[in-house]
Amino acid sequence: MKHLVVLALALTPLVGLAADLTIPAGKTYVVGIDQQELVLENLHIGDGAKITFAPAVGDWRVQARHAFIGKGVVIDGNGVEGEAGTSSSVGAKCSDGIAGGNGGDGGDGVAIRLQLGLESLGDLYVLANGGAGGSGGAGGDGADVNEDCDGVPAGEGGNGGDGGQGGRGGDVTILYQVLSKVSRGDDIAARIKIDNQGAAGGDGGDAGSGGVGTGGYYINRKTLTGGRKWVEGGDGGLAGSPGSAGSAGNPGRILVDQLILSSAQAVDVKSPATTLLELQRQIERLRARVDKLEAAATAQ
Repeated sequence: MKHLVVLALALTPLVGLAADLTIPAGKTYVVGIDQQELVLENLHIGDGAKITFAPAVGDWRVQARHAFIGKGVVIDGNGVEGEAGTSSSVGAKCSDGIAGGNGGDGGDGVAIRLQLGLESLGDLYVLANGGAGGSGGAGGDGADVNEDCDGVPAGEGGNGGDGGQGGRGGDVTILYQVLSKVSRGDDIAARIKIDNQGAAGGDGGDAGSGGVGTGGYYINRKTLTGGRKWVEGGDGGLAGSPGSAGSAGNPGRILVDQLILSSAQAVDVKSPATTLLELQRQIERLRARVDKLEAAATAQ
């Protein structure tokens, strides 16, 4: 799999700055449905902190003017695994086995977009892998020939359930500007690890076996002609078909981009009007650049 790893900053202006967000060291922060887009003045994430997502959250966008990120920080946006299909039991008397249930599809990884003014960074691990597809359930075995099914063949085995589709990896975009004088851009990029693979599809369920046949035979049963009855028996049942494996999910795209502002491009933070104007100019230049980069990544 080929990834695009390039260098930039934000594509949208940091307007309407919100309150600070602090995640203490070693704590887990769960992103809810109402926190899918955050615009922050300061973002503090302590050492060993972990960020996870509520089930309904499919993407997360964060803009932070000043970001302080500690060591061993993990953003876990992996998709959930699909549920396994139900396996069926042996068919009732004189019946075919029931088909196994299909496996559930794996969830897609969370699409994550971070636009950060980095003051400090220990190391960051971003996970946005797709969830594995659920395995198909096994088909039930067909019922054997028995005396209650005179002349009827044994039941056929049930088909195995199909495996679920693997989830797609979430797209991960990290756009940053290095604000600290003690950190270089190349050092920052080396401290960011991203894993957003597509997941494997689920295995198909096993086929049920056909019921066992038998030749004719006598059974002890009182009839009008005596104490025995002839049972014709029946042929063995056919086995079912195994389920199909689910297809794998596609990997997500990766974009890591840094912007280095020259002194002529410095923004006067004391003037909101100047800040917005400068950001808008930067955005227009960067948008065209990143559009070309993403188009090239898609073509690969």
